[in-house]
Amino acid sequence: MSRFRKLIEELEDLQQQDIKNSAKVFSITATLSTRLQELLTSVENSNKSLPESKITKEELIKRYGNYNNAYAAYQKAYGIKCKKGWKYFLKAIEGLLPPISLEERVDKLEETVKVLVKILIENETK
Repeated sequence: MSRFRKLIEELEDLQQQDIKNSAKVFSITATLSTRLQELLTSVENSNKSLPESKITKEELIKRYGNYNNAYAAYQKAYGIKCKKGWKYFLKAIEGLLPPISLEERVDKLEETVKVLVKILIENETK
């Protein structure tokens, strides 16, 4: 009987450890979820606060180099179609935010990961 009792006690201890670990995971997940929601809200608010100004041909050339690159970027991001020429292109993209390049997206993702790792480390030390 003592063998069974010892096994039962070990199982109970393991169950308690499992409950504690689950609680830690839940706590970390809740914190990360809350922080991620705050980050998303701040990004949305910063996008809304951008002034709605017309983007110019010069700005597009500075950012993309030429008409074809600018058109390709907007076409890929928004699926726009228009007649060839700056006049038609500028009219087609009126009110649209400039597409985010892959490098910019990677930079934002790296920053988000750094923030989330920092939050994880802070939770581990608590």
